[in-house]
Amino acid sequence: MIARRRYRRAWQSMNDHDYQAIIKQLAPDFRMTFQGDTSLGGTRTTRAGMAAWFDRLFRLLPDAQFELRQVAVDGPPWNTRIAGLFTVRATTPLGEPYENVFVQFVRLRFGRVSWYEVHEDSLRWWRLCQHLSSNGVAEAVAPPITDTVRV
Repeated sequence: MIARRRYRRAWQSMNDHDYQAIIKQLAPDFRMTFQGDTSLGGTRTTRAGMAAWFDRLFRLLPDAQFELRQVAVDGPPWNTRIAGLFTVRATTPLGEPYENVFVQFVRLRFGRVSWYEVHEDSLRWWRLCQHLSSNGVAEAVAPPITDTVRV
């Protein structure tokens, strides 16, 4: 129950665009991957990389709101696994509405996020990025924000 409550609270922080609350929950050796070959794609393993990623996310979807539709939590405190199903709704920098669905998988080790991965309808996101780019939002097709994976 504690992990479920903390997960819901973390997503409330995202709806408030307080991504520092998320970064504070990351384990020292975390790994975050957003699937797809887009401006949000790739893997990050540093807090600086995550902050840059969140900054980009909120520049591309400035008023993004995340609806947690389903959540499943399983496992002991040293290996807690969470799956969340979401709908994201936002207004683009062009003033147009955007909606998509995604699934997030998370692994916690004693309450710290050690790994998470996001699987979104990447074709829908890619189409939005192409549309934004063709209307002057260059960052929509910028290379992914990544950093060196520690071994």
